[in-house]
Amino acid sequence: MQPVISSEQLVYRPLKKEDWPFFLALYQDSKLMTYIADPRDEAEIRSASFESRLLPWRKGDAHWLCLVMETDDCRIPVGVTGFIERSPDVAEVGFILAAEHQRKGYGRESLNAIIRFAFDALDYRKLTATVTAGNHASQRLLLNCGFRQEGTIRQNYFLNGAWRDDWVFGLLASESPR
Repeated sequence: MQPVISSEQLVYRPLKKEDWPFFLALYQDSKLMTYIADPRDEAEIRSASFESRLLPWRKGDAHWLCLVMETDDCRIPVGVTGFIERSPDVAEVGFILAAEHQRKGYGRESLNAIIRFAFDALDYRKLTATVTAGNHASQRLLLNCGFRQEGTIRQNYFLNGAWRDDWVFGLLASESPR
């Protein structure tokens, strides 16, 4: 299934091999990765994160649906977004916005588009998100889009040499304002 997702300022398309330089730049930006992943070399980023996200996606697949977000007017990539199915009726969302495209409303717009697509086109019952504790920007975005913070998983993620807590968020289809 070719995802059909739209929003006011952004266009969404599946990740392609030609997106490697942009994807690599995101994953090598140490500030962006502060709450996401430890520094990795180019080969590790390609094999562990990029290659699996190139696969065609349809509901039921065990890998991430990874969409590149581009500005509608100039087709400039601003970030990546998508989700991974955790059970037949639950998917976990994820997103990364390039630093120079943050604070422009793209995060909220893209998350709302993903929410609509997941609930309306794919009939998921619930969306979740896991955020490393301290990532207040992602926390605010999720809460502003209707997610509820459902809890904290203590010392769940080893990052930057220490065990970190994860914040868990959820949004039910029945609660979504769409």
